[in-house]
Amino acid sequence: MHAPADVSSSAASPVSAAIARWEKPVVLLLILINVGLLLSRLSSADALGSANDRSRWCTVWSLAARGTYTIDEVILFPGWDTIDKVRHEGNFYSTKPPLYPTMLAGLYWSIHRVTGWSLITETNLVAQVILLLVNLVPFWIALYLFWKMLCTFQFPPPVRVAVLAMLAFAVPVLPYLTVLNNHSIAVVTLIYSLYCATKIQEAKRAGEDPGSRQLAIWYMGAGFWAAFTCCNELPAALFGIGIFAALCLVDLRRTLIWFVPAALVPLIGFFITNYAATGGWKPIYMYYGTEKYEYVHRGIPSYWSDPKGVDKARDSVPEYIFHCLVGHHGIFSLTPLFLLFLPGMLRGIGCQIRWQKIWQAMSIALTVAILLFYWKRTENYNYGGVSVALRWTVWLVPFWLLSIAEFLRTAWDGRRVGLLLAVLAIPSMFSAWAPWNTPWQQPWLFTLMSQQGWIDYSDPPPQLETPIGGWVTTLPNSTEVDPDYWVEFYTGTAVNIRVADLGPSDVDGQPGRRMLIEDREEEEVIRSRELTVSIEGVRTGADPAEYLLAWDDTQDEATREDQVRLLRGMPKPQKFSRSNDRFLFLPLREDAFPCVRAAAKVWIPIGQAEERNYLQHRVDLWASTEIPFGMAQLQLSRSERASNLMFARETWRVVKVGKLIPKVDD
Repeated sequence: MHAPADVSSSAASPVSAAIARWEKPVVLLLILINVGLLLSRLSSADALGSANDRSRWCTVWSLAARGTYTIDEVILFPGWDTIDKVRHEGNFYSTKPPLYPTMLAGLYWSIHRVTGWSLITETNLVAQVILLLVNLVPFWIALYLFWKMLCTFQFPPPVRVAVLAMLAFAVPVLPYLTVLNNHSIAVVTLIYSLYCATKIQEAKRAGEDPGSRQLAIWYMGAGFWAAFTCCNELPAALFGIGIFAALCLVDLRRTLIWFVPAALVPLIGFFITNYAATGGWKPIYMYYGTEKYEYVHRGIPSYWSDPKGVDKARDSVPEYIFHCLVGHHGIFSLTPLFLLFLPGMLRGIGCQIRWQKIWQAMSIALTVAILLFYWKRTENYNYGGVSVALRWTVWLVPFWLLSIAEFLRTAWDGRRVGLLLAVLAIPSMFSAWAPWNTPWQQPWLFTLMSQQGWIDYSDPPPQLETPIGGWVTTLPNSTEVDPDYWVEFYTGTAVNIRVADLGPSDVDGQPGRRMLIEDREEEEVIRSRELTVSIEGVRTGADPAEYLLAWDDTQDEATREDQVRLLRGMPKPQKFSRSNDRFLFLPLREDAFPCVRAAAKVWIPIGQAEERNYLQHRVDLWASTEIPFGMAQLQLSRSERASNLMFARETWRVVKVGKLIPKVDD
């Protein structure tokens, strides 16, 4: 491709630097379209839709409402708990740096005082107001300043408009603007800092003196926003060092006098809030892999003790690099427009304007350094968790767009470049806008590859060590009646069910165990059954029809099938299958009970053949070896296949036991 003479030169002419008559209205139109789209997206966003969001909102509420960084109280509210928390000195804290949530807590406190709205009761409304003020409005300002910066770089008008359109509609920062996070604010503050620095550098190159007051504002702006970027993206400390060095080359004295003190403001705030929150200077998330992340509280181990799904590092180094670049979280596969920043960086290095060459060199250095930094951290090979992009690279987007602009400066020829941009922009825009409600989901490419069977990050549930045929999974092993081996279940009605041991028995030479099952209304027994079951049958998970040896029921019309159905929970035999284990809190102790979660279901035909329907009987079992007879909770449900309507559900939940069975260590 060959560019016209007036736009191909690295040393741009005054004509190329001028703002075309059509340019500013188009720029404003692009920003207004972005405003409409982001407002629409914000209106449907869920403030508590992700553990990442909730972690920060927990700190905001706790500070504003309780004056503390501990989040022990707020995580007990329905829907507010988060896996992004640490256990520190007996309390829970967010894993996120506290500076930004501290600032938002002040804003929330003001909104609450004026309107009476609460984050607890008007969660989405309050969150949307805050996000409008701290995410969207600053981003719209950043869009305009980014265009002004492109003018300072003296890119041709078509290039400036094209690159601004990319920032407004086709980059991975866009999904994060309607949730509380650190990535979008880092992009915004990076642009603010770059804008101030480029104004200083261009004034120096042009030999202009805008006045000491104006220069002071630019230096302080560059320092403050650069440091605030570092506070929200710690690897951006490299950028802070780079911009400091770049401005020292312009004017060392002014950099030390104005840039450094302004930069110290957010940096001091970062460490002070961190110390106020945890009593230490070290950011809390730098303790990943320690007891602060991997703990057991009330019998439940933290999520990070055994991460699931994509959070479990399972890819090799080559696989991880592949997926970071061109795979399911790929920088270039999800946003093909970024393919243009590679040649743009190289062309930018050859730019004739020294300060522009510095930024292109910094773009290369930061990109390589950040990628290598994260590729070294094999314990964090999770692509940033469940997220629509490789989110730890999002803050580099402004640098990459400047490199794309450098490519377009020399490659622009109208039609052919326009066609190339259109081809690359369509999938880039799809990646930016397809995740409409939340960025906390897997990229569309990840979903597609999973559906095709090319990748699999799922954790299949463990298999049952012993089959389960009914809800009785353990029996006492004493040679006499164990008077403390009993359990009582609350069923959600006036009737409780009590199951107790009646001692060993022998039926036709088969060793068995007698058990008493009583339906009780308060202290009155309204139905009683004595069942003798085969010890071997229960132990091996046989169907109750096979291991029920004898029975006696106070209900005269009861049949053997009634007893089998009671033990089985459904009308036909069916082996249970295991799903992911669960922890269950019961009114027996403070700590939760670890339970094996298993389920079984059968379909029973109903109606005539020509109008046949099916009734599903489902049994969900929470099995615990610490509870007598092995059941902590049982859920029985019935639903109709044709309408998928559940019309009956009964839950048995343990409320009393004679004793707890000591756990046997593995």
